[in-house]
This record gives sequence, C-alpha cells and structure tokens, in this order.
Amino acid sequence: MKHLLFCLFLFGALGSYAQEASIIGKITDENNLPIAYATVNLKNSVKGTVTDENGDYRLSSLDTGTYVIQFSGLGYTKVNHLIKLNDNEPLEVNVTLPTDLKSLNEVVITSNRVRETLDEVPSSISVISSRQLEALGQTSTNVADVLLEVPGISLSTNQTSNTGQTLRGRKMLVLIDGIPQSTPLRNGNRDINTIDPNTIERIEVIKGATAIYGNGADGGIINYITKKADASSPFESTTVVGSTGALKNINKTVGANISQTFSGNVDKLGYVVNGTFRQTGVFRDANGEVVSPYYGIGETSQYSLFGKFNYQIADNQHVEMMYNYYSSKQNSDYIAQVGEFGVRPSIGVIGEDLSVDQGNRYNHNAQLTYDFLNIFGDTDFKLNLYAQDFRTVYGYSISFYDPNLGYDGGQSSIISTKKGARFNFNTPYELGRISGNLLYGIDILNDVTAQELVDGRPWVPETDMTNLAPYLQLKSLYKDFVLKAGIRFENIGIDIPDYTTLTRYNVGETTPSSGGVDVEGGELTYNATTYNVGLRYNKWSVFNPFVSFSQSFSIADLGRTLRSATENTVSQINSDAVIANNYEAGFNSYIGNTHFSGAYFISTSKYGATYRELESGVFEIARQPERVYGFEFTLDTRLTNQLNFGGSVSYTEGKLDVENNGIYNTYMNGDRIPPLKTVTYLTYNWEDKFNARLSYIYSGKRDHFEANDSGDYSYGQGPVSSFGLVNLTAGYQMSRTTKIGLGIENLLNNDYYNLLSQWAGRDNDYIKANGARFNLSLTVKL
Repeated sequence: MKHLLFCLFLFGALGSYAQEASIIGKITDENNLPIAYATVNLKNSVKGTVTDENGDYRLSSLDTGTYVIQFSGLGYTKVNHLIKLNDNEPLEVNVTLPTDLKSLNEVVITSNRVRETLDEVPSSISVISSRQLEALGQTSTNVADVLLEVPGISLSTNQTSNTGQTLRGRKMLVLIDGIPQSTPLRNGNRDINTIDPNTIERIEVIKGATAIYGNGADGGIINYITKKADASSPFESTTVVGSTGALKNINKTVGANISQTFSGNVDKLGYVVNGTFRQTGVFRDANGEVVSPYYGIGETSQYSLFGKFNYQIADNQHVEMMYNYYSSKQNSDYIAQVGEFGVRPSIGVIGEDLSVDQGNRYNHNAQLTYDFLNIFGDTDFKLNLYAQDFRTVYGYSISFYDPNLGYDGGQSSIISTKKGARFNFNTPYELGRISGNLLYGIDILNDVTAQELVDGRPWVPETDMTNLAPYLQLKSLYKDFVLKAGIRFENIGIDIPDYTTLTRYNVGETTPSSGGVDVEGGELTYNATTYNVGLRYNKWSVFNPFVSFSQSFSIADLGRTLRSATENTVSQINSDAVIANNYEAGFNSYIGNTHFSGAYFISTSKYGATYRELESGVFEIARQPERVYGFEFTLDTRLTNQLNFGGSVSYTEGKLDVENNGIYNTYMNGDRIPPLKTVTYLTYNWEDKFNARLSYIYSGKRDHFEANDSGDYSYGQGPVSSFGLVNLTAGYQMSRTTKIGLGIENLLNNDYYNLLSQWAGRDNDYIKANGARFNLSLTVKL
C-alpha cells in the first residue's frame, strides 16, 4: 500500500501551467500519403507528440518564442524547421518526409510500454517487421518457425509444444499486444503457437531478464503486435489464398488456407478485421515417410478471428478495442509407431487414435486501451484492461492408466484464465540540460490455472494468483547519453485449495505406484523488489555501446511441484521464486550501408528451474543455482541497390552449481540450452515487382552428457548433432492488386532430426524433421 500511495503522490505532484500557443499540421511521404505515428518534437524541450492514423498532429499548451521543430518517422529522413510562436495564434506546419532506408534500423519499440527508438533502449532488441514477417511466413505458416532466425531463440520443435524453445537459455514471457499468453503457474509450453501469423503486424523480442510485464520473463519477452487499421483509405480488402505440401511425396500432404482482411478509417473510426482458416496435410520427412503425429501439427485445422477498432474521442483522447480468437485441433488418420532413440525414428502409420483432438482448443484475448494525452499538465495516461481464456489439450498417454476407475489411459488439459489492468502514467521533465520522462503506475493481474484430464480427473488444483505491482521507470537524456533505471514491487498471493494428488499405476498393476496424497491447501505469498539500470552512448554512429543490469521474477512451474507433492501441506512444498539477474554489454554500429550489432550476457539465479528426471520417471525441478552466459552478433549490409546480405551468430551455454558451493561445473540440459546457431541470408528486390530471399540456418553440436549403463540418456541429456537448413521465399507483384508468393522449407531436402528429438533422449520424441515443403500463396488487395 505504501508503494501505491507513493505513486498516487507522484500523479498529483507533476503538473504544469498551460499556455495558449499551439502547432498543428500533417506529415506525408513523397507520394503524398499520410505517415501514421511519426514523431514531432521541439528540440531542447520535452514537448512532443505523434501523428494519428491520418498523419495529423497537434502540439498545444506551448510557450511563445522561437523553436526548432523536428519531424521523424521510421524509414524516413529527419526534417527540422525553425518556427516562431505567438500568443493565441495557431501555427500550421505541414511536412513531407523523404524516404531513408538507413533509418529503418531505428526500430520503434512499444513493448516497453512507451514508444521508443532503438537508440533509446540500453538492451538487446530484435524486431521482425511486417515485411520480414511476410517473407518468413511464406516459408512456414507456423509462428514458432517465424522466430527461428531471431538471435538467442532456440529452433522450433515442429510440434504443438514449444518445449526447449527458450530465449537465451531461459523461459520467456509471450504476449499478444501486452496480454500474457504464458501459463507460468503450470508451464504447458504452448504459448508461442497461440496466434495466426496473418493477425500479426510485427514481433518485438526484448532480451534479458525483465519484470516489466510481471511473472515469467527470465529470458525476456516476445510480444506479438497485432495489425492496425490502414490509415490511407476508408476501405481496403486483402484476400490471401494458399496451399502447402511436401515435395518428396505429395500424397496426403496438401493443405489449404484462406484469409480475409478488411481495414480502413472513416472519420475518427479506424478498423481492421480478419478471419483465417488453415488446414495442413500429412507431414513427411526427407525420405517421404510420414512424420509421427505425436504432439504433431500435421493434419491440423486452425481457426482465427481478429478485430481491432479505434476511435479518436478528442484531440488528446483515444480508445481502442481488440479481440482475437485462435484454435488449433489435430485430427489424424495416423498413430505413432514408436521407434528407438538413436537407431530408428518414430513414424506415423494408419491406425485408430484413442484420443480426442489435441492442440490449443481455444485462446480468447480481449483488450480495451484508453489513451489520454496531457491528462494533467504534460502527463500522459494509458489504461489497459484485458482478459484471456485459454485451454490446450495434450496427447493420449497410458501413464494415466487407472484400473479402479476403468481408464486405460488419458489426456491432460491445461485451463487458464487471466484478467488484468495496467495504469500507466508518463511525465516528461527537464532539469537544465537533462531531459527525459518518468514512467510510473500499477499492474493488477489475476491468473487462475488448473490442469485436469479430459475425463475429469484433477491433476493440478485450481491455483488462483493475484499480483499487485507498482513500478517506476526513469529515462534521462544528457548530450549523447541515455540512462534508464527502474524499480518494480511484486506482491503476489496464491490460493491453493485442499486436493489429492492423482493416483498413478503401472499398466497391468492394481497397486498405486505414486500419488493419492491428501494435501492441505493454503496461501503462498511472494514479495520481491526487482531493479533495472542501463546506460547507452550514442555519439558515434560507428559505435553505440550500452551496458545494463536487469532482474526478473518468476515462480518455477508451481503446478508441476503441486501435482507430484509428497508432503501433506502446501506450506511444506519447496516453491521458492526465481530471481534472475541479467548483466549485458553490447553495441550497435553503422558504417556506410552496413549495420552491426553485438552483445555479451550473463544471467544468474540463486534458485533454478531446470527439470530433473528421477529414477521413477517422475520429474522434479532442480533448485540449484544457475549461470547462463553467451553472446550474439548480427550483420546486415546492402551490396547493391537490389541486393542485401546479412546473418547472425548466437551462442548460449549454462551450468549448475549442484553442490551449492559456488562452483558451476555441471552443464544444463538441452531443454534449456540450445547449441550454437548461425543464420545467413541473401535478399533481392527488383523495382518492388520481384523479391527473393535465400537463407541458411546452421545448428551446431552439443554433447556434454554420458549414457547410463543401459545406454540410455536422462531426459534433456541426449547428444545433439549439427545440421543445416536452407529456406527460399520469392514473391512477384503481377499487378497493382495481385501478388503471388512461393516459399520452400528445407529446399535441399536435408534428412535430420529436430533439436527436441535429439536432446530428449526418448523413443517417443525421436522424430525426424520435415523434408522439403512448399507454400504457394496468392494475395489480392483492393
């Protein structure tokens, strides 16, 4: 409560006296089209704003005098104008911004709650723009595959589960427009594939531990930013139809998709709506063999419905509503024929599946956003009210055999509902030659998560978490220095009812092997204060260095701990929270047409979150201290006006202090730490008519563990061999309204196993990757 009172005191203390002078105008590009969300700033002042969807802007409550006003936008050259303001005389300044390809690297970041360019953020950021998203999505319609070229993110699994797809060796918090998709109370690893790519405008990846969005971002944040309304016309229609399939053996592999989008602006109302349906065929490996349907995404139907509406209530007030529905269900004619790890792969054979359709049954997201500029003085206010309702269903397993209840097996399901509110205030300040802003507010979140079997047997009790978190973030600009520092106060209470752990039997036996423990519920309380501080220096374009320290707060999969509890009270369960400390040093450089970036990081935590397999086959979370470290490097250069070359290298390693004596001498498992990854690409663009992109993804070797006497590996410790993957995308603008696209995944039809298939060390998971696949699309925009 004292933190809340402190924030409320700040709300009332930061005001200023309104003046009469004002500036209005419109910003357009070289084709006289409006530039939405361009930035307008008075130099040597904290006054500024952004244009609306129609390119219009307004600066009011200004002192009279002479100013230099600066106009800038992503992808455009900055323009300065000298102006003079008089009392009671609105000044109109209209500007045309020339295109500047270099400034495309000055990415606008919104995942930090406020709009910032890259040179204002002292940490590593990766952004997949709408253009990049279109190219990567042409190769694969799976969002997890779209992320595979981002440095620091592990390669995807080719499954519904994203187990092992970590960010810098730690779990990440996945968001849709800031709405949490992850289920940290019971981590189901289904959060990456919770949205259709046709709904996304761009993807922002903020790396390193952060608490800015609460529980679960030990490795960072992935924020799917959904599409916005088209500002250039009252109505626009975009239709996309496509087909996918295998190139080695096309039999039963052909899938189809159709997506329809309507968007536009009418007076003060902007809108965008989208509906998408996809159906995939059978997946085959490089030899034409059917890939095992175990947790697979072949023979899957996906449904997506999205809508976003925004309305300009007044010059300084704006409201936006967003809703997104996504569903993915697998209905396969095949069943898994289990192979042998290291010898032969698991494949799919015709058979009757005993399970109900698995996949993300539904994912509802809704959000109301209200912006009030200059709500008092120069302070801007933003309110986010959001809700999420999510359910995912897993595959059938005989491990849920129960002879007393008559069950031969079962399927588990995670159900999670979230409701939240964010109150965000942004106050600019100026102290002599130092300027900046103060960001402060409070986050409120309620998360109710449970895991149960489809037949109704409870596995993890309904866990009810309430999180109240005031925060304060300071940004200071002095000459070429950018300093950011913040603090967040986590106050979490978790209510757990009385429950009985699920009774487990070995198949054919009538005596329970585990479970059946009556556990007295109770309340768990977590209170923590997390900090962040970072410094960036922007004087030289050839070298912009930064250093940062940040912390995250997470609860290490409480649900897994609860479902295997052996104690009879919740208070006896070891569920200490994980505080991750992230140290990072990096740089960005621009030399002519070449852009470099690099970073080195170390992440430590007193308590770990690594799964450890016991002799009984049950998993528990190892709570040993952890140290994760590594580096990333990226390069992009324009060879000619049409040709670009680039690539990245990302390396991550992690070790445990098993004896808790300060010596980190035990390697972490493959489900947390990926091998070395490199990406190389070449892009070609010809007069906006034809474009092509060829990429090569290399995954290195990681082999740190020994097999047991039987030749088997513990979960996560299987040896990982290196492999390479070539992808190709191409597009041709047939006319003003029509475009065709072609993507080929695994162009050279390389025969290999995905990372999870290798490090898991299990027969079920020993599944080959897809062979060469095509994705053909036709886009008509009217």
